[in-house]
Amino acid sequence: MIEDRYEMTRRERVPRMPTHLSSPLRERGVGLPVAIFVITILAAFVVNMGYLVQDNAAGRSEQIQTLRAQLIAESGANLALSELFPPAAAPSYVGYDCSDITASPSGLDADPGMAGCSVTLSCTASGTAPNIIYTITSIGVCDGITQTVAVDAI
Repeated sequence: MIEDRYEMTRRERVPRMPTHLSSPLRERGVGLPVAIFVITILAAFVVNMGYLVQDNAAGRSEQIQTLRAQLIAESGANLALSELFPPAAAPSYVGYDCSDITASPSGLDADPGMAGCSVTLSCTASGTAPNIIYTITSIGVCDGITQTVAVDAI
């Protein structure tokens, strides 16, 4: 009887796991499902990063073409101004008008950075002498991207 009490007290002190929870068939773990979940999430991140890099490269290329078109248009406008107001004729500029401007100048795309670019110039005059306002419009095109620069000069 004393031994039975001792056993009972011992059992109360050290609780045993229920047999239905400690079965080897129940102790499977969650390692594999968690690993598959993590791998799936990481694969989704990798795919999305690939799309971001691709979009960034396409945007960067378009940005470069836009800058090239802007630069060729500005160069064309500067060329037209120097034809309309040649430095050698300063300060009078008598006898120069819009007809002195070359509509499609060549040589601006001679630089390798401007290959495939073109510029078209136009000029309009308004007002009466000596207050004639010249409006020069320069349209630069590089690989399908168009930029326009307009300059007014008196």
